[in-house]
Amino acid sequence: MKIQVCMGKSCKEKYSEYILKRLERDKERFNLNNVIITTCACIDGCKKWPNVMFDKHIEWNMTPTKASKMMMNKIGWSKPKKSEKKDDTIEDFYSNDN
Repeated sequence: MKIQVCMGKSCKEKYSEYILKRLERDKERFNLNNVIITTCACIDGCKKWPNVMFDKHIEWNMTPTKASKMMMNKIGWSKPKKSEKKDDTIEDFYSNDN
């Protein structure tokens, strides 16, 4: 999967750098070697920013948490049930807003 975080002026003003940092941290944290995360110039949709492109599909109005959840959903990762809880770091994934 290829993810591109828009670094156009409007998106940067709405903190797209934090989205990029969150995605990169989650990629490393969960060893997502099949995910490529890059930045890109303006991808339009400036009225609905910040924007992130997941495999050529643009998602608007992103936040770090929203982008992270979307990445995990698109790769097929699902949040374990409490009875399946094996690792607190995975269970806390959705509650971590950093």
